Amino acid sequence: MNGMKFEEMLAPDLKSLQHCAESLVASLRGGEIIGLVGELGAGKTTFVQYMAKAMGIKKPVRSPTFILMQCFPSGHSFRKKTGIVEMCHIDAYRLKGEDELFAIGFGDYAEREDCVTVIEWADRIESVSWLEDYREIRFTVDENQKRHLECYFRK
Repeated sequence: MNGMKFEEMLAPDLKSLQHCAESLVASLRGGEIIGLVGELGAGKTTFVQYMAKAMGIKKPVRSPTFILMQCFPSGHSFRKKTGIVEMCHIDAYRLKGEDELFAIGFGDYAEREDCVTVIEWADRIESVSWLEDYREIRFTVDENQKRHLECYFRK
């Protein structure tokens, strides 16, 4: 990915995956678009659940496959510390392209500095990777069932 910095993390268990999510949340400043890419069952939704927990989100976060998009208010102390008031969680699996992504309201959230937008199956909407505050995390699972995360972000 041109113009992107790369970092790899090993998350062999759920505790490690949680730590990776918490590390990402600690680096957020608002306005980021986090693209999650990986096969079914690779840990994308679990990662979002750990992000939500680190952001103080109380409502349960589930895969939004049939709803496509859900937004969650961040916890009071996280909001006060970062200015980030909301996380928008999108599942692009069933979307047919950028037009459908914008039709469900993506643009309303992606442009806000007080929101973080997380897109599962982001590789299905290639144009999001060109957005300025885009970060991508690619999930793979090796033959020993150990999860690897490749993180790409702007320098």
